Amino acid sequence: MKKHISIRFFFLQWIFLIIMTVCGALCYEIFFPVYYDRLKNIQVQNAYLDIEELDLAALEDYVVFTGYEEKGLSFTIADESMNPIYTSRSDSRHVIYKNIEMKRSEFSKEAQVIERNSSQKEVTKLRVIITQNDIDYYVVIKDDAFSGARGKMAEQFLVTIFIIVFGIGSFFMMIFSKRLTRPIVELTDVAGRMAERDFSKKAEENNEYLEISHLAKNINRISEQFQQSIGQVDESRDCQLRQNVRQERMQRLQKDFIANVSHELKTPLAVISSQAEMIAYVGEEERKAYLASIQEEVEKMSGLVSGLLNTTVMEHHMENVLLKTLNMKEIMEYIMLRYDGLAKKKRIHLESFLGEDCIVHGDREYVEQAVNNYMMNAMEHTEIGGIIRVTLRKEQDAVRVGVYNSGKQIPEKDVQHIWNGFYTKNRKESTECSHAGLGLYIVQSVVTMHNGKYGVENLAEGVEFWFTIPVTASPAVQK
Repeated sequence: MKKHISIRFFFLQWIFLIIMTVCGALCYEIFFPVYYDRLKNIQVQNAYLDIEELDLAALEDYVVFTGYEEKGLSFTIADESMNPIYTSRSDSRHVIYKNIEMKRSEFSKEAQVIERNSSQKEVTKLRVIITQNDIDYYVVIKDDAFSGARGKMAEQFLVTIFIIVFGIGSFFMMIFSKRLTRPIVELTDVAGRMAERDFSKKAEENNEYLEISHLAKNINRISEQFQQSIGQVDESRDCQLRQNVRQERMQRLQKDFIANVSHELKTPLAVISSQAEMIAYVGEEERKAYLASIQEEVEKMSGLVSGLLNTTVMEHHMENVLLKTLNMKEIMEYIMLRYDGLAKKKRIHLESFLGEDCIVHGDREYVEQAVNNYMMNAMEHTEIGGIIRVTLRKEQDAVRVGVYNSGKQIPEKDVQHIWNGFYTKNRKESTECSHAGLGLYIVQSVVTMHNGKYGVENLAEGVEFWFTIPVTASPAVQK
């Protein structure tokens, strides 16, 4: 016969409450008297030690009993003539007669705590004779079992017991709850697989709980219906997708290609423009160098257009990349010469710190393209009189290229997005941007293609973009 899970939960809750109540009561009855007697024993002994240090002949000048009396202790002190020295109650004569004079034979000079049966009013008592200046003082310290202090201690003890029992009970309740809800967890797993179109697992219908059995049957029925419907939809959709995939891919490649062309042609055009303007202001030797550089840039522009197609599909097809042994120092010196005229035109201080020859294995065209994108990015975001610093150095098994420019830093919220294609927000006050946002995306693709790393760091007075490419052995030792 199947059970109802709601009834099972109801009984578990009541059992939990009953067990907590019974355990709490038993712990109180068994452990509280022992705990209380031990604590009062310690309090009485501490009170005796404090009284022993007092000058009992001038006791009226001391106030030492208040703290102990708040804890439920009472004091009776008399001299050898039974004159009251101190009593916790106002009827001192009666108290001295009852606690000292009638039981004088029970006093000794050795302090010893006397424990009484908890059913009696006096639970703990200490009788002792203290001798000071040849005068014997009779001291009685006792605890009132029915004082308010005992009630407060009982409350604290019960609260502590309740917390402990509740913690242990909650642990066992959690174990029982997990066992009780295990079928529901299994049904959740089956439903999650259905959401991922995995219909291989079926829900267990023969459960001891009626509600879960009905739910499992309904889930299995829905699973079968979904599986049939999805099969029919997938069959018709696959046919349509096969027709559209090629067309969508071609459209995307065309758009990316046009965006890359519009962006990448800016680099050689800017170099040619800056060098052409500088020809009129330089000497004959520098003019020849600028003319040669302009001619070289023009020759490269025709090849750049066809090369951009490979860059556009770089993340999908890498088979056209030609990997060769490259000297990065030579490449960086060449690039620095190209940007010398543009830096002078914009009145920017261009610095370079190039280390020893760094040999890598890569495609020179793509590597230059990555560095050019960093350089143009730095030129765009450096104010007049600013600094662009290019560094090249070895770092363990990689060559690191860094391009630093002074200026505003990149907001942290934009750092993760600037590498995405067509992300156009920049570090200027205006949100407009003069390019399509593909420069850093191309760097990302190039560096990834070469198994390198890339990144950006906000420094104290500017920003540094960097990338690394793994080093290779020098050509002299290559086979």
